[in-house]
Amino acid sequence: MTNSYSAKRKSKALYLFTPLCISLVLFSYKTGHSLRTPAVKHDAQTHAELASPSASEALDRLLKGNERFVADSSRQAHQSTARRKELVAAQHPFATILSCSDSRVPTELVFDQGLGDLFVVRVAGNVVATDDLGTIEYAVDHLHTPLVLVMGHESCGAVTGALLPEAERNKESKDIQALLALILPALKGIDPKLSLAERVSRGVELNVRWSIQQLQDTPDLKEKIADGRLRIVGGVYDLETGKVRLLK
Repeated sequence: MTNSYSAKRKSKALYLFTPLCISLVLFSYKTGHSLRTPAVKHDAQTHAELASPSASEALDRLLKGNERFVADSSRQAHQSTARRKELVAAQHPFATILSCSDSRVPTELVFDQGLGDLFVVRVAGNVVATDDLGTIEYAVDHLHTPLVLVMGHESCGAVTGALLPEAERNKESKDIQALLALILPALKGIDPKLSLAERVSRGVELNVRWSIQQLQDTPDLKEKIADGRLRIVGGVYDLETGKVRLLK
């Protein structure tokens, strides 16, 4: 009698408890699933938006970053350990920048950007040599940056050297002479009667425009500009104020 009663109690308890367990499991799965899905979706949207801005959006992001830099209110974002880990698998820079190697013009700082934000090519005089061009084409073709900014800066030593008389330039090493030769086409037409400071200032801007022209004439980049996938702009960095002035 006792054993029969005990068996019935166990059977009844199992009958009542089993549906409860199943309900809890289903509720847990649905709740966990519903909580996780929006988060993943949100992250994916966020990364996609950051990775694929338009050229105008990319330029606006640069200019706003420069405004923060000038105002001494840089956020210094995207420099954390988490950001480094996030970039291990892939990079999605939103702009490519060709700038001078001058130590006074640290590109990421100038635009208040961090790890993975910019694809930067730095070379004295922001010239367009074969390796520089190939690097820029890589960024546009494979990383799909919609914007290329060529940035010169005031008092550029490379432009100053290119403005020297040929006899003076010939005193430099052959490699430096070759570098300066890439700038010379940009400097034609500058009035030699101007002061050196004025010639350098005009030369810096003309050299940026010359680099832009060379990039725009490259078949690969020219095609992307034509179909709206790429925009190339120029700017000049002021060493004293920290401001980047866009060329019109």
